[in-house]
Amino acid sequence: MSGLVVTPINQENRIMAYSIHLEGDTLKVDFAKTDEGKPIPAAGDVIVQDVQTRVSQMIASGELSGGNLLKIDGRISVAASYTLAHEVAHLYRVVAVADTRLGAYVVVSSTTPEYPLGSRIDFHTGKVIQGKTLAELSAPSFLIRRERDVLRIEINNGVQAGGDQILRDAKAQLQQLINSGQLPGGKLLKIHGRSTVLASFVLALELAHRYSAIAVFDPKIGDRDLDRYMITISHTPDYQVGDRIDIKRDPCQTVKVVLCGAPNTGKTVFRDGLKEAILERDDVPQDFYTISGCPDGDGSWFTPTAQKYPELAAELKAEYKAKFTPEFAQDKARTVDVIKNSLLLFDVGGKISAENELIMAQATHAVILAKSESEVVDWQAFCRKLNLSVIAIIYSDINATTDEIETKSPQLKGTVHRLIRGESVKTRPVIQELAQQLVELASLS
Repeated sequence: MSGLVVTPINQENRIMAYSIHLEGDTLKVDFAKTDEGKPIPAAGDVIVQDVQTRVSQMIASGELSGGNLLKIDGRISVAASYTLAHEVAHLYRVVAVADTRLGAYVVVSSTTPEYPLGSRIDFHTGKVIQGKTLAELSAPSFLIRRERDVLRIEINNGVQAGGDQILRDAKAQLQQLINSGQLPGGKLLKIHGRSTVLASFVLALELAHRYSAIAVFDPKIGDRDLDRYMITISHTPDYQVGDRIDIKRDPCQTVKVVLCGAPNTGKTVFRDGLKEAILERDDVPQDFYTISGCPDGDGSWFTPTAQKYPELAAELKAEYKAKFTPEFAQDKARTVDVIKNSLLLFDVGGKISAENELIMAQATHAVILAKSESEVVDWQAFCRKLNLSVIAIIYSDINATTDEIETKSPQLKGTVHRLIRGESVKTRPVIQELAQQLVELASLS
């Protein structure tokens, strides 16, 4: 086996970093907080171990005793989805996971025709709705290929599909590999690439009985010159859930772009639109990655949820919102530092502060979004202090009806119009131009 397996987690006197409890037929899951409401900093390997520990406790106590239907609702990482799927699916005939974008629970595991795989259970009515089948789409929305001992997975950005369709396509693609003999089973399978929570449940349940252990790549816990995987499922004493596997890789340059600027300029809407614009390009780097650097409750789920279910999005945002603490800033700074993907995009809070200085110091480039020249001057000075190259200065005008591009080179300058929550802005000319420049910048690194 290549790489080094380490177990860095010390369980003694450690507060659980992930919360799981049962309410009726719904398993409520979320990242844990202290009594003061502060998030408990924890890397992905800690989270997956806490998921396994907590579910094992609930099974041993009889709290999770199995049955017909288990619904799962709350925030969960992709890696933790593998662990949770493996721990609970065998107890219930049907497991369904909440997707706020769809306003429904999506069936990720089923042994009964009443709940077909990928069907939706409406949040409000409980009605079961079956979506499109694979044959009705021009191409699969989820791609899988085998490279030696690594399963490469990818969301097909050229296909517009909901989470339920991506789940079904992941299942079909995986079945093709199994039927062709490319996934014969073995001791360890490493999984690398972009996935959704729903698709990860399917991958976990299809692969867990074929391999003694499943390891998932997590760029947030990597290190210089290392690809770091975490064990999410294990049937062997050789690996424990939460163990890390470090794989040496060739050193490479990375472009880390921070989206910064004054508050109430629409940074979250701009970030999500820019992310979509980049992902829809044919030349997008396969390892393009985005994270949020501010505890404002706006995850990648927020914009698509707000477009369809604004009240639900507002409710979840308020629930997930946390305080901007030094501990949060230190954790985010480390995350940005260790990510070695060729292109990383992240945003920060709207204040020039010690916390933002700590996080932004890990970036290589900056994009400033502001409403006035005075705001631009302040953030330019802040970026100069951190030796960040400001590649774009964008003015946000809520009352404008069109975008304006003043200059493209050597620095993109312009105005973006109407950054409104719930509206898709990926086709705005300024956002399209910036997406092109970021992809080209990453290709030169």
